[in-house]
Amino acid sequence: MIRTERLLLRLPVPQDDLTEFVRDGQVQQWIGGGVDDTPQTVLERWLGRWERNGIGQFVVDLGGELIGRVGFIVWDARTWETSTYELAGAHAETELGWAILSRHWGRGYATEAARAVLRWGREQAHGRIVSLIEPRNVRSVRVADKLGAVPEQLVQTEHGPTLVWVHTQ
Repeated sequence: MIRTERLLLRLPVPQDDLTEFVRDGQVQQWIGGGVDDTPQTVLERWLGRWERNGIGQFVVDLGGELIGRVGFIVWDARTWETSTYELAGAHAETELGWAILSRHWGRGYATEAARAVLRWGREQAHGRIVSLIEPRNVRSVRVADKLGAVPEQLVQTEHGPTLVWVHTQ
């Protein structure tokens, strides 16, 4: 668990209800949510990342309410597909990502949560930490900028063109 001024960042548990998160179209458009995603499949994906990589996505909890997720996904830079440290080897890129329910946008929760997890991740992640952001996602671009990340290159993922931001601080 990680505590910030306003938030609790904790590991997901099987009892977490991700229904609102999965159904929030304003969030899902930026994070590649699929039409076949269910709250259960998304939760299983989050739990699996922790098991396979020793890092993953934290639940963002505001006063007992799940308002999003922040944490890490491992990508293989050869294909820009999600992977594991074991499979990607030297080509592994650790992404710090954030997604807050749209009804909570504009309050600084994404920046607060991402900053805390970035500090934690510096000791846990393998290699550098990046953020993959769709260039039109101005809210996430703003968060990356506030975190001191710098844009490096445009890559193609299954979700389309994505800008790689490198966390240098």
